Amino acid sequence: MASNTQTDKQEVQHNVEAVAGAESQTSAASPAKATDQVFNARIELINKIGDAALKDLLDGLQNPTTDMGPVITKRERNEVLQKHSVTEDQVTCLVDMVWKKGEGACERFLSLLKDKEPGVYDQQQMILNLKEWICSQYKTVQEYNSLPGQDVLLTDRYTDLLIVQQHRKQKEKEEEIRFRGASLFSVREAYQSTTVDQFFSPNDHGDIPKAVILQGHSGHGKSFMAQKIMLDWASGNLFQDRFELILHLRCKELNQVSRERNDRCVVDLVSYNKTFTPLISEKLKDSPQKVLFLIDGFDELRFTNEINDSLVICQDPFTPAPVEAILSALLKGTILDDCFLLVTTRPTAADTLSKLLKHPLRSTETLGFSEKGVQEYFQRFCQDQQVAEKALRSVKATGTLFSSCSIPVICWIVCTVFREQLKENAEMAELETTTSIFVHFVSTLLKHHCQGLSQPVPTLLRSLGQLAERGMLEQQVLFEKGSVLSTVSDPASVPFLCKFLLKKKVCLEEMFSFMHLSFQEFFTALYYTSDQNEEKVKELLGSVKEYDGKSYVLPIIQFLFGLSNKEVVQDLKELKLPSTPSIREKLEMWILELIEKSKDSKKSNELLFILHCLYELHEEEFVRRAMEVWGKITFDSIPLTTTDCSVLLYCLQRCPTIRSLELNVCNITAEKLRMLQPALSRCEELGLVVEELSDADVNDLISALGKGKILSGLGVLESSLSEESVQQVLSALSRQKSVGAVVLSVKTITITTAERLLQFYKTTQITEFVGLVIAHSGDSSPESKTSGLGLDLLFPSQISDIILREILHRFHRLRRFTYNILLFDLCVDALLSWLASLPDLKGVILHVSCLTEIWATRILQLIHTCHSLKRVQVRLPKGTDTAESLCSRLWMIREEEDFRLWIAHSGDSSPESETSGLGLQLLFPSQISDIILREILHRFHQLRLFTDKSLEHNECVDALLSWLASLPDLKGVNLEVSCLTEIWATRILQLIHTCPSLKGVEFEAAVCDESFEKEEGLLLEEGICLLMRPDCTIKLTGKRCCKATEKCTEFKDRNLSCNELWKGSSSRLQTDEEMAAEERAAAVQHNQQKHKKKKKKCVLL
Repeated sequence: MASNTQTDKQEVQHNVEAVAGAESQTSAASPAKATDQVFNARIELINKIGDAALKDLLDGLQNPTTDMGPVITKRERNEVLQKHSVTEDQVTCLVDMVWKKGEGACERFLSLLKDKEPGVYDQQQMILNLKEWICSQYKTVQEYNSLPGQDVLLTDRYTDLLIVQQHRKQKEKEEEIRFRGASLFSVREAYQSTTVDQFFSPNDHGDIPKAVILQGHSGHGKSFMAQKIMLDWASGNLFQDRFELILHLRCKELNQVSRERNDRCVVDLVSYNKTFTPLISEKLKDSPQKVLFLIDGFDELRFTNEINDSLVICQDPFTPAPVEAILSALLKGTILDDCFLLVTTRPTAADTLSKLLKHPLRSTETLGFSEKGVQEYFQRFCQDQQVAEKALRSVKATGTLFSSCSIPVICWIVCTVFREQLKENAEMAELETTTSIFVHFVSTLLKHHCQGLSQPVPTLLRSLGQLAERGMLEQQVLFEKGSVLSTVSDPASVPFLCKFLLKKKVCLEEMFSFMHLSFQEFFTALYYTSDQNEEKVKELLGSVKEYDGKSYVLPIIQFLFGLSNKEVVQDLKELKLPSTPSIREKLEMWILELIEKSKDSKKSNELLFILHCLYELHEEEFVRRAMEVWGKITFDSIPLTTTDCSVLLYCLQRCPTIRSLELNVCNITAEKLRMLQPALSRCEELGLVVEELSDADVNDLISALGKGKILSGLGVLESSLSEESVQQVLSALSRQKSVGAVVLSVKTITITTAERLLQFYKTTQITEFVGLVIAHSGDSSPESKTSGLGLDLLFPSQISDIILREILHRFHRLRRFTYNILLFDLCVDALLSWLASLPDLKGVILHVSCLTEIWATRILQLIHTCHSLKRVQVRLPKGTDTAESLCSRLWMIREEEDFRLWIAHSGDSSPESETSGLGLQLLFPSQISDIILREILHRFHQLRLFTDKSLEHNECVDALLSWLASLPDLKGVNLEVSCLTEIWATRILQLIHTCPSLKGVEFEAAVCDESFEKEEGLLLEEGICLLMRPDCTIKLTGKRCCKATEKCTEFKDRNLSCNELWKGSSSRLQTDEEMAAEERAAAVQHNQQKHKKKKKKCVLL
């Protein structure tokens, strides 16, 4: 037994060496590799080689030749014959075995096949020739802007599409249409997706589909996918074990055939080349179950009705008949019933197609690219990782454009435009305006996807605009068929509309929508630009009295600015859509008035909207005029995207001088700093906070700072600057006229770094409050017993070197005891005790990982013993807020007459969350006792132990409010809860009636996350109605649903456009816009009265 094993090993080794030697001799001379031939003809060989031929092949492969040893061993021969009882399985085993042994073995196999089975060999060669021919024809693709000879490889462009099988419900469809940017892709990720190789896998009932529908909107890559299927099959990468032949029918070409001749058979329609006609005929006769018909573009057939109602019956695939009769019989399965079908179509024709096709039937839909697909397409197109990333970042930063890039045609347009701009200026390459991209898209679809329109283009676009406008006014994204037909005569032929079926009780209803809400907004704006709609534009602009970030008209206005650009106007003229100059004049007057109103506004979103409008207009002279109105531009706590920075740079560069710019906590990274540097260096006054800078980025920061500025503040956060970089930054600061607050993140604070900071601190004139921020990061190692500590200290004026050195010294001592909790706590107590002795300490912010009883005791001790202290705040770093902590955030403010306490639990605004948090602000006439504060913390902590809607949670809330009502000195209560429900309204009334000292109650519908960013919640009618009483004056803030019926009742619905922000007392609620208008009127009246008083004083004097 051992000797036999040894012999087999030697035989195998000999065979490997012989095969390797033969490969080295023959592979260079062989134009088509034998391994490729065997692989590509695998399924043909398995089906055609019989039992006798198999044994002949085994004999020949086991025998050595003069130039080559045996290809298989005796043991391998036995494995083929004995492990498998069916001939097909035996052939499969042999073919795979030979293919794995390499080129020489495959050549020997083919040589034996030619001798033993010449018919099989010849057919295998014919199939191989067909596949090679298909590869040569399908490997390149012609793009929309390709010149003759400029084809590109299909594999350099093709990216897998997101294909789904499920039918979405109405609400899911509406959400998908409304979502923008990353949110859209996230929604789609939840769908059940499939891939091409799974099209013909068994369904839930175990049946293999005979026909598959792949539907998708215009420009979503259906024809591209059909071409890739052909190329992959011919290359041996798809359906190798399932189909011996795939026949491609393009419906565009069938239209032409139908006009020219009407006496062709199936073979005539699918013969790529007369050489392959015999092969195709033989396959259709002998093995139709191994043939797939790939029919691309069913919706483009001009004789769809004839197919449906064909009077001529085609019963024989090889007998000439009208094209529509052949296609009808093929789809229905009255001919070649054993063949498989894969048909692509737009959704507008999917219903007709599904009624025609044979069963079992599978329906799929391509949604275009997934988020990963968009990224992959950019990389394939750009072929340069850095360029692709830059273009993708720009696109991601614009939600509307990023959503649209799920459509492959728009992805191609964006990449093409970006590449052309890159050729002109590699450093400043940027995307065109969103409007221009949309205009390119419309032009592309009208040119390449709209053959045989039933109406002129201007009429079609006007009809689409009317439909879009009606939907925007009614806040509607899904349209019933009757509603669409009232404006668009033939919606099924329009590539910009999507058709789908929705289940309505016991029947199906045909519905339409635009590809996405952004296209609905675009077509509304396009409709408004036509000459008869000036009055509509006037009404639209007049409706925006005050900026409202949730208003549905803002994107339309932005598109209107883009459509007023001179170059875009020229593009529209090519579509026979004349634009009216007076509309642009109205837009320019309106934006100048809005800038004048908002130039002193602190609404960063409003400012950003104005800049985007100016950018979409892209007219330098007007932008310069508009920018001169602003004296100071301030962005505060708003994350600016790369596109926002590009827009800001464009507008600032049109200014002759930039007077004042503040970018405070706007997520300005190194890349964005480099983008903005040309504008920042020209600012006369500058406030700047940058993030995630390395030493390599310091030169960009110094260039941006320039010299001679009034620098209101500089923050370098989440960074790791070296000592050398710190010195460079401090040197740059010394060249400014004046310097405000400075925050630098460094790698490590050495003695040298501290000395340099102290020196800078001493030589810098500071007239306002001085803030000192100092921190130790936590240690996550198992041995560590502490989790870090941060301190923000506020002083009324410059502090001495001695105090500053002592703070650094005492804080440094904490680092020595991170592994000894007892010594660490002693050092913390000593530090806080020493701070309490400082006579000028005004404020303290503590950053701790968990607000425990020990920390609560320390805070109380600090505020009682430091009489100068006005404010104490406790913050928990993001991600550390756990149930063990007494609360998420704690503020105590000591004023001359009042003591304020704010305590909060952070919430979670995600739809699946069971906790939405709670905030409580309490006002007392004087500082409260330790006992009361401890009781508040204890009762508040109990709320964290239960979910919001649980019985236990409600009982804890009721107990807390009841106990607060018993406090004799409680003057005011401010509640922050996600929704004003009937239960909360009842609690408020109970609190008012049982607490006689209470002077005021406020309720804000809001949720604060871990970062304590607020998100407005809902004021429900059930709560408002209960509080509308003459004896009850409560200040309310939150969103209120404006729908007449079926009002929103869930916090997750808060961002729907029907919910507007309202403020005011419970008896007189106003929208945010009405409140702002009233405040402006009051300010005007106040100024007038002030002016009159001055006049009276002058007379008296």
